[in-house]
Amino acid sequence: MEAEAVKEKEAIPVKLVFVRNRNNRQDYLILVSTDINLSEEEIIQTYGKRWNIEVFFKMCKSYLKLGKGSRTMSYDAMTAHVSVVLVRYMLLSLE
Repeated sequence: MEAEAVKEKEAIPVKLVFVRNRNNRQDYLILVSTDINLSEEEIIQTYGKRWNIEVFFKMCKSYLKLGKGSRTMSYDAMTAHVSVVLVRYMLLSLE
């Protein structure tokens, strides 16, 4: 379904995709895309990829202490801390 969104008094065409919950037929999710040339399947796949990225950052921030594990202001120390967090994530993913 195509619609319009308003941003700073300018109408932007958007595409709405309704996704029904398999477990509860009355529950659904509405995905909004500003790329109206994408098919419904492509929009759903893109949202799925985005969701995996959100889970990755949540895991790194909440469980692996990305952001709270280092109190330094040194660029090299921050880079090292992020690298260690990402290596820990990769090792946990392999397990």
